[in-house]
Amino acid sequence: MEQCEPMNTRQPAPDVTVIVPTYQEAESLPGLLDRLEAVRAGGVALNVLIVDDDSQDGTEAVIAEMDRDWVRLLTRREDRGLSSAVLCGIQEATGEWCVVMDADLSHPPEVIPDFLAALRGDADFVVGSRYVPGGSTEDGWGVLRWINSKVATVMARPFTTVRDPMSGFLGFSRTLIDDSDVLDPVGYKIGLELIVKGECRHVEEVPIHFSTRRHGQSKLSLRVQLQYLNHIVRLARWKYPRLSSFLPFAMVGVSGIGIYVLLLWILELVSGGTLGQDLQIIIAIVGAMFWNFTFDRWLAFWYARKQPFLPQLLGFLAVCSIPVIVNFLITRWLVGDDYVSPAAGAIGAFAGSVVGVVFNWLVMRSFIFRRSESSSGN
Repeated sequence: MEQCEPMNTRQPAPDVTVIVPTYQEAESLPGLLDRLEAVRAGGVALNVLIVDDDSQDGTEAVIAEMDRDWVRLLTRREDRGLSSAVLCGIQEATGEWCVVMDADLSHPPEVIPDFLAALRGDADFVVGSRYVPGGSTEDGWGVLRWINSKVATVMARPFTTVRDPMSGFLGFSRTLIDDSDVLDPVGYKIGLELIVKGECRHVEEVPIHFSTRRHGQSKLSLRVQLQYLNHIVRLARWKYPRLSSFLPFAMVGVSGIGIYVLLLWILELVSGGTLGQDLQIIIAIVGAMFWNFTFDRWLAFWYARKQPFLPQLLGFLAVCSIPVIVNFLITRWLVGDDYVSPAAGAIGAFAGSVVGVVFNWLVMRSFIFRRSESSSGN
C-alpha cells in the first residue's frame, strides 16, 4: 500500500471525509463542491480530500479560487491510479467515516446522509447502487457499456452478493483498512477489494441515480477492463488459493493432452515413418511435459515463479514420471499402424492424466512449488 506524505494542515476532525480521486476533472469540481456544500449546510459535518494524479489541467487553481477551508488537495506525482489514490485518501482521512465518490458528477452527494445512517446502524460497508429498487442509470449509456457492467458484475459474484459491486460510490469506517489483509488492488474497482479483503459481512446498498458525466472523458478503456480481469484473478487467488491452483493445473493438463496428440501427428507427418514409434512417443511426451511445466508454473503455482527454475523443473519431471510411464505404455500398446498413433496418444495421455492429476498436484504444491513466507496470493 502506498504511504502518503502527511498533509501540512488539518481541520478539526469531521464526521466524514469525502475522498475524491481525480485525473483531469477540473471542469467537474466546482459543481461537485457546490453540491457537497449543500450537504454540509444540511447538517453533515464533512470535509473533502481531493487526491489528484498530477492532472496539470488547472485543478490546483480551481481549488485555490473556490477557497473552501473544508477542501484539501493532495497532488500525487509518482505512484498513480484510481485505486491507489483512494488508499492514499483513506490514510489521510480525518473523519470517523470515509465516503469515496467520483468527481464527474455521476454520484449524487445528496445520499451521503443515507450512507451515514446505514453505517451508524449495523452496516460495515455501504455501496451506492444502481441495481437495487430505487436505483437507476441515466439514459445514454449504450449497449456495450451496459453489457460491460453486467459481465463485470457476474465476474464478481464468487466474492460478494452485492448487486452493484462495480460501484465507485462507497462508504465505510476509516479503520477498515487497519483490519484488512494486505490491500493490493489493480485498476479502478477498489470497492470490491475492500469488501473482500476487509471481510465485510453486512454490505448495505443505498439506491442512487447514476448520471452520465457532463465534462471530460470516461476513463473506461480496454486497458482498464484487462486490469479488472487481472484483479478478479488476484482476488480469486487470495480468497480461494487451493481451487485457484488446482483448476488451472487440471486445465493445463488437458491442454497438454492436446499438445501431445498434435506432436505425435506432426512427427508422423514430417518423418514419413522414418522415426520409430518409441522415439515419436518419447519426443511428444517431452514436448508436452515442458508445455505443462511452463504453464503450471505461470498459472497454477504463480506464487513460486520467482523461486529457482532448475530445481522446480527437475522436481516436476520426477513427479510426472509415473503418469508419463503409464502414458507411454498405453500409447505403445495401442499403436497398430501409422494412422492410429495420434488417437492412441490421446488415450494414453488421458489415462496418464487420470492416474496423476490429483497426486501430482498435491505433491508439486507441497514439495516442488512450495509457497514461501514472502509469497503473496496476488
